[in-house]
Amino acid sequence: MKNTLIALAGVCLLLAGPVIRSSAQSSSQVIAFTDDQNFKQAVAALFAMIDASEMNMASLSEESTIHEKALKDFKNRFSHANDVKWFILPSGYFSYFKTDGGDDRVFYSKKGNWKYTLKFYNEHKLPKEIRAIVRSTYFDYKIRIVEEVDRADRLVYIIQLEDEKTIKNLRVTEDGKMDILSDMDKA
Repeated sequence: MKNTLIALAGVCLLLAGPVIRSSAQSSSQVIAFTDDQNFKQAVAALFAMIDASEMNMASLSEESTIHEKALKDFKNRFSHANDVKWFILPSGYFSYFKTDGGDDRVFYSKKGNWKYTLKFYNEHKLPKEIRAIVRSTYFDYKIRIVEEVDRADRLVYIIQLEDEKTIKNLRVTEDGKMDILSDMDKA
């Protein structure tokens, strides 16, 4: 549970600063994501090091070193996965893989139990009811990227929106509750 909260906090921190301000009036600087590929790479790097205190990334592993229960669950959940890479964490296992053109991640405990899955995709894969909730309030914004956080107890969408002047990061729960994680002006 602690690791899940750390991961979610990491996502929020990562998404909290997607614009560099470089004006004389402001001295605050945050990370810029100028395109989806840079964003995905930054998020991948974050989750490759999410539990820096726990994770020894030197452990790119062969499937034979991964808990059998985790491998079985992975093959059932993600039968169409390709480019699968496994990592051993002190708290369990982490896999980075591709499905339907998306870059996904899944985390398992040391005993091979599924903990959560992270999926990254564009607006077109966002469920219609979630898209409608976002569009009803932010109709003039472009949905740049969606991160789906799937845990046993809930499903949450982190959605990055952009218009000509601002970038917003929203959190939308599967029951339709929406809140703003960050709201930034473009430089």
